[in-house]
Formats: sequence, C-alpha cells, structure tokens
Amino acid sequence: MAKRTIPLARLKVGMYLIGVDRSWLQTPFLRHKFKIKDQSEIDALRHAGIAEVTIDTEQGMDVVDHGSSHSTLCETVLVENSPAARPETSLTGSSSQVPAAMLAENLAKATQRRAEWVHRLNGLFEQTRITGLVQYDAVCQVIDEIIGDVLDRQAACYAAIGLRQSDPTLHEHGLTVCTLSVMLGQALDYSRERLQRLGIAGLLHDIGLTRLPQNIIKRPAKMSPAQQALYESHTAQGGTILEKSGSSDQEVLAIVKGHHHLTAQIGETSVSSAGHRESISLVGIIDQYDELVTGQAGLTPMSSHQALTQLYKRYRTDEDLLQMVSCMIRAIGVYPLYSVVGLSSGELAVIGAITPGKSHLPLLYICKDQSGNTCLPPVPLDLVHEPEGGRTIRDVRNAGREGLDVEAILRQAAA
Repeated sequence: MAKRTIPLARLKVGMYLIGVDRSWLQTPFLRHKFKIKDQSEIDALRHAGIAEVTIDTEQGMDVVDHGSSHSTLCETVLVENSPAARPETSLTGSSSQVPAAMLAENLAKATQRRAEWVHRLNGLFEQTRITGLVQYDAVCQVIDEIIGDVLDRQAACYAAIGLRQSDPTLHEHGLTVCTLSVMLGQALDYSRERLQRLGIAGLLHDIGLTRLPQNIIKRPAKMSPAQQALYESHTAQGGTILEKSGSSDQEVLAIVKGHHHLTAQIGETSVSSAGHRESISLVGIIDQYDELVTGQAGLTPMSSHQALTQLYKRYRTDEDLLQMVSCMIRAIGVYPLYSVVGLSSGELAVIGAITPGKSHLPLLYICKDQSGNTCLPPVPLDLVHEPEGGRTIRDVRNAGREGLDVEAILRQAAA
C-alpha cells in the first residue's frame, strides 16, 4: 500500500480514501475505505470538518503533480478498477472477483489487529479488576477501530475469531461478542452511533465478572445455589461499574444488565424502548453463541453450525428471539469465506469465494486429498460446475483441530 496524506482541498474524484483526521464515527460515511466517485462525497467530508485525508495511490489516483503524465494516471485508475483491488467485506456477499492473495492478506491483517486488541483489552480489564472502574474513553477508541475493521473486511474478522485458542479469557470473549454484535448490527442496517453502542455493550457485557472470584468467572459445570446467585449478580455489578465510570448511555446499561435474562419480563426501569430490547436480544444471543462455540461452563465446544442449530431450537417458541437467531444465521451464512469444510469425497478444502445466489455451491481450494495428504498447490474446485452426483460439502471443520493454516493455504493457491 502506497499511502499519502494530503489536504482535503487536493482530494479529487478517482482517489482511494483510507483515512481522515478524525474518528470515522464523526463523518457521514459508513464505509471507511472507498474510492471517491463524485464531488458530493468530498463536499460531505468538508461539511464534517475534515481538513486532512490519507489516500492509497496504488488503489486510486495520485495527486496530480506537474510531472505526472496522463498515461501514469490512467494506469493508476485501471489498477483500482481491477478485480485484485476490490476488498472483501461481508461474510455472505459475492467474492468471486477477490483473488486468494487478497483474501490471505485481509486475514493476516484481521488476525494481527485482533491480537493487538486482545493485548490492549487485557490491560483495560485488569485495570477494572483493580479499581472497579472502566476507562471509558479507551474503550470507545478500541470500538471505533473494531467497527472500522469490521466494515472493511468483515469476512476476515469473522475468520480471525475462529482461529482463537479454546477457553478464552474474559476480555477475549468480550472482544468476540463485540465484533459479532457489530457484524449483526451492520446486517440489520443500524446507524453508526448504534453500532458503537452495540460494540461497547458487547465488549463490556461481562465486565461485572471482574469483581467476582476467579473460580466463579470460569463457571464450573456444577455450582451451589450460593455460587450461582453470585455469578448471576455480575450483570447488576456490571451496570454499577459503568455508572460509576461515568457512562450514562441507557442502551449500553440496559444490555449489560439484561443480556443474561432474555426470556424474563423486563420492566420499564431497565429498558426504555423496544430498540433497547432488540439490542439486549442481539448481544444476549451472540453471548450464548460464543459460549457454545468455545465450550464454556464445562461443555463440549460446538461448531458454528451446531451452535446456531442449538440456539434455534432453544428459542423456537419465542418469536422475537427466534427472529434474532434467524438474522444471525443469515448474517453468518451457510459457508462463510475462509471456512474449512469436509467434502463427501473425504477431501478437505477452504472456502475461497461465495457464488451469488448459490451460497451452498462456493469456490473451494482443496488442501487435503482423500488420504489426508497435503495438496501443493491447493486444487481449485468450483462446486457450481460439479456434475450431478459429484462432490458436495459434508460439514464445516475447525481449522486448528485439523492442523490447517488457512492464510498459508490461500497464499499457496495464489502462488
């Protein structure tokens, strides 16, 4: 990436915007990286008070200097419009134009960013454990960054979650719930401000556990009534921590206090609107999803498909909660990008592209044959062109348990 920071006055149609001199949440744009297509987008940035921007000259036009030739500028625009320059975003959207090399690069960036956030959040949560207060400004800054990454490379962010080690820490679990909440909120077309509130609540939904003994936080499979009551108190304690830390956002407080009691009657004192109830359901469902996937409370870890099926069965008699589960199923999709799948032939493959209108027939890169031997390079297989009675996807696997490096497989496929 060739970055250049320039005054807004020099920003032109055809340039590829990757940064501004303030939080993206203070701008009129939901996307954080995009090609400037008309003057109205520049005007909107100016009205938002933006004075300086950063552009990527490899994905869009460079600043027009006196020494720049017309042919050079044309070549830059052609590169930006090539398939290799189009980033992947959603889990379920078309990615047929995204090459394996870019998928690998996005996954590497998402994994690195997640590791950085885990490190920073470890310090933030430890500080809360000691002081009983949350550094709210620092949390908001992290959420801003997370939203930006999710909007730019959603599929890679989801894939990075799947690369975690089992038995996540409190802050790692919070980061996952936060990330998935932002993804689902985006799928539901929530505003930028509401995405930020969802992200904060998702990250801090279990912050009350920092005030409890370690043996309670890990939720042993069997707890005495007194231990169970102490554990259940973490939602109220979380609300108290936020209020003492200066948080006055009623939606965030409602989620933190109510995410463990989705089927209970919620009074007007804790939830002031139907929108708050929807947000509580969203974060609460995702919280349970991650608990099932990671095997918390002594349970056997489930695959994503198994966890979603379990949640669907759990809430099939509650129309509102069932609708939220259904939204999550649609947002994640049948076979998300980067997923490792087992085929009916016994081969293993990585999902490399989603076929528009046929999400059950993606493009695959076969990485292990029927005998378990590694395929170098990985063999492309487009299931759309598989003959009747041919190979089909049997199940979704865990890359770590299969000993597979998804990023490496995609780089090998691109070589």
